[in-house]
Order: sequence, then structure tokens, then C-alpha cells
Amino acid sequence: GIFADVRGGEGLTAILLMMNIFFLLASYYLLKTIREPLILNQPGGAEVKSYAAAAIAGLLIVLVPIYSAIASRVSRVKLINGVTLFFILCLVAFFVADRLGYAVGTIFFIWVGIFNLMVIAQLWAFANDVYTVDQGKRLFAIVGFGASLGAIAGSFVTGKLVERFGPYPFMLAAAALLGICMVLTNLVNLREKHGHEGQPETPGEPAGDDGTEQE
Repeated sequence: GIFADVRGGEGLTAILLMMNIFFLLASYYLLKTIREPLILNQPGGAEVKSYAAAAIAGLLIVLVPIYSAIASRVSRVKLINGVTLFFILCLVAFFVADRLGYAVGTIFFIWVGIFNLMVIAQLWAFANDVYTVDQGKRLFAIVGFGASLGAIAGSFVTGKLVERFGPYPFMLAAAALLGICMVLTNLVNLREKHGHEGQPETPGEPAGDDGTEQE
């Protein structure tokens, strides 16, 4: 209540969403900090980086329609869980590939670009579904504070420790943070679903298939 107009029953969800995006942005900035040395330290790194950036744009042209088609057929929580779990498994695979002696700098650079746009965007979309327009105007400042703090924490920690431990352990750290995000997302969904049970639907705001109101 010190930072925003938080009303009865809204505080816990706001804190959970703030923690969720804090851990998500921390994981992204862990990965963003290590992706540059991974691609630049390989032969032709600067040139490869420019081609990798173009590859990200090309892949998004294909992936965005696929993501939209899947999103129209499954509930938002199943979609978020599936996408997040996929990225967690990718991080574990990158770590294992390094231990087996494979160079992953280019693929990892492209992967982080896709990860950034998809995972962060879907969490903000989830928060938008959880809140009504009025609630969003009052409470998104709290959620946004978590995003800013997570970005600072992720980049600061990685910058301090990457020279000591190398880049690859941070992939596992980011995977663990994504696991925490998935748990928090499901907690918010369960809380909001139970909170809406038994409430009459407001005209013009049909309830979604997981019990929350859709704008």
C-alpha cells in the first residue's frame, strides 16, 4: 500500500507476480550477460554475431504464428508451463553439450533472443489476463518494480561471478530460476481461479476456460 493503491485481497497476487517477473528477468540477464563472450570468443565471432541476429528475426517470423496457433487451442497456464519447461530443458541441454565438448555459442545466442521475446511477453500477457483494466492501472507498478530489480540483480551477479565460474554454470542457475517462475505462475493462477469461483460473470467480460476473466 505504500507504493500503490492495493485493495483487499489483491496484495498476495501482486507480490507473487512481482516475484515471478523478478526471477524471470534475473534469469534473462544471467543469460544475456554470458551470451556475448560465448559467441565472440569463437572464430569469426563478430561476423557470426551479425548473422545470428538476422537469424533471430527470421525464426520469429516462423515461430510467432506457431505460438499463436497453439495459444488459441490450450489454456494459458498449460501454454506457459509448456514453453517454460521447454526453455528449462534447452538450458540443461546447452550445459551438457558443453561438457561433451560441443561449441554452442552461436546457437545459444539465437536461443536467448527467442527466449527473451517469448517468455517475457507471455508473462506480461498472463498478468494482463489476471488483472482487470482498473487493477492493472493500480498494480502494474508493483509488478514492474520486480522486473527492474530482477534485471539489476541478474546482470550484477553474473558480472561479479562469471570470470570465476565461467558462463555455463549460469545456465543451470537460470534454469532453476525459470522453475521457480513456473511454480509462481501456477500459484497465481490457482489463487485467482479460486477467487473467481462462484462469482457471477460481468456482461462483456466472459470467463476464460481456466476460471479467470478475459478482457
